[in-house]
Amino acid sequence: MSKPVLGLSWLQSAQPSTMLRDLAAGRLALTHEAFQQLPNWRTAAYLRDLLMQSGVLPLKDRQLLLFERWLETHLGAIANPEHAKLLRRFATWHQLRKLRAKAAKAPLGDSTAREAHEQQIQAVAFLTWLTRRGTAVNDTGQADLDAWQSENYFTRRASHAFLTWCMNTSNMPALTIHSRQTTPQAPMSQHHRISAIQRLLTEESIPLHARIAGLLVLLYAQPATRIVRLTISDIIVNGGTTTIRFGDPPTPVPVPVARLLQDYLTNRINLDAATNPGSHWLFPGQRAGQPIHPVTLRAFLHKQGIPPQRGRTSALRHLVFQVPAPVLAQALGYHHTSTTRFAAEAGSPWAGYAPGDHGKPTTLQPQNPDENRPPE
Repeated sequence: MSKPVLGLSWLQSAQPSTMLRDLAAGRLALTHEAFQQLPNWRTAAYLRDLLMQSGVLPLKDRQLLLFERWLETHLGAIANPEHAKLLRRFATWHQLRKLRAKAAKAPLGDSTAREAHEQQIQAVAFLTWLTRRGTAVNDTGQADLDAWQSENYFTRRASHAFLTWCMNTSNMPALTIHSRQTTPQAPMSQHHRISAIQRLLTEESIPLHARIAGLLVLLYAQPATRIVRLTISDIIVNGGTTTIRFGDPPTPVPVPVARLLQDYLTNRINLDAATNPGSHWLFPGQRAGQPIHPVTLRAFLHKQGIPPQRGRTSALRHLVFQVPAPVLAQALGYHHTSTTRFAAEAGSPWAGYAPGDHGKPTTLQPQNPDENRPPE
């Protein structure tokens, strides 16, 4: 830890020291259930992260634990008992079941937890809105649903999961939830993208972690939410070849990028923090056992003039012209319907390629960063 005085200061502050004394005296049980009941949830969550990372508490998914705690507070604040009962059933049989199944396979991302929060918040908003109209949820008509969606569609689409669950469980009549297409941001131009790649490869004044993150966006079309979930075991070095495991099979890394990646692996961010000295994350965060937040990663990129969403779209547009969409999806961790749709919209010659075709490329070959170098 580069500044041990900060760690000592935190341990000696009122809330952490009280919790530690209660643990030592047996007044606070060393269980996740006991920590869930503590009033100072931020301090409790931070201390619990440390205890899990050190092996004192069994490992559990952090995002799931935080959502479960928030959910109890959220449901307890709902004044209408019928609404609270319905929302608890939605949380138990749909949201928590889905989140626990995901957490059993891989750590939940912040965006997944945030989506679950929004689903609950918009579900409450919908039930409150219905009450003001004098309508019970089981009497909702198509006109009610259309009016709800039309007032603020892009905010209220988070309620779609709740609405669908209500229909599937006969808590609401079977109605039509109308979808609306969003307008995607215009991609970076290919000239701008290639220029940014060259700058990330050559400018040593740019922090190494920002260079690596930017290259993962601009070469491999990776979103920030997926980049922060990469671990050091996803970087595979075999002789003189380096690959990254975004999907299956792992994707080759061009030599100039591989050199930077090797340098970064020995100089990862936040390893001097007491909470993360042995972190397995490619981009460790400052919280015990956690990667950096996607918002933080996006801020790194924006600071270097790289818009993550537009850069990712530009990279994907380039890649669907080089590789069949199903192959690309498998290699980069996308769903094949997403890359197939994108290929069709972009007019890719591979748009009609079906999974399982023979005589076609089966692996993603990396773009040489020196290709299409902009003029000096």
